[in-house]
Amino acid sequence: TDTKFQTFLTHMGKIETLFPQWYYHGQVQNHEVVKSTFLKELGQAQILPRRFATSSFESVTNNDDFSWDLFGKSIENNLIEMSGQLGGEFVKSIQIVQSWINEFRQGDMQEVHDHAGNFCTFSCAYFLQYNHAIDGQFHFYNTSLNIHHGNFSSYYPTLDMYAPEVKEGDIIIFPSCSHHFVTSQPETDQSRITISANFSIS
Repeated sequence: TDTKFQTFLTHMGKIETLFPQWYYHGQVQNHEVVKSTFLKELGQAQILPRRFATSSFESVTNNDDFSWDLFGKSIENNLIEMSGQLGGEFVKSIQIVQSWINEFRQGDMQEVHDHAGNFCTFSCAYFLQYNHAIDGQFHFYNTSLNIHHGNFSSYYPTLDMYAPEVKEGDIIIFPSCSHHFVTSQPETDQSRITISANFSIS
């Protein structure tokens, strides 16, 4: 009877994924060069602590303080790979419109937010200096209440946040409308340092 029941279930149907979300996860090829360059420049840059962390976001000297051309060239292959996997052909049309560096010290964090208001298509987080075992973690956050509709989440597994398994030198690229946040940085000997950027398609 059990065998007949299992066979019956096997041929009935299956759950299909509808409107899946995505993100790209890769490694920056010349990470050590980028890291040494940007850490040196960070020590000389004139940036001030912001509400949640120290960042060059909106710094008037951001474009001059850091080697953004090096960063752009270093992630070019990641953009090509992502674009190809998405079915795109014209990767040269993906342009960096804004980039900045973030330093998280003890107690620093980043609230839930997205980058959709900056007229961009993609955004990224590049883990320039990062210890996965200790440092604050990057999370995606599901803002949709559909996972709770009709008491669904009381009976079936649901997921409202997800932390990609990243390590230093990794980059994740995602739709700019994706909500994300960073958990609080504990007391450590090193800061958690990332590069963020927004990209447009023209």
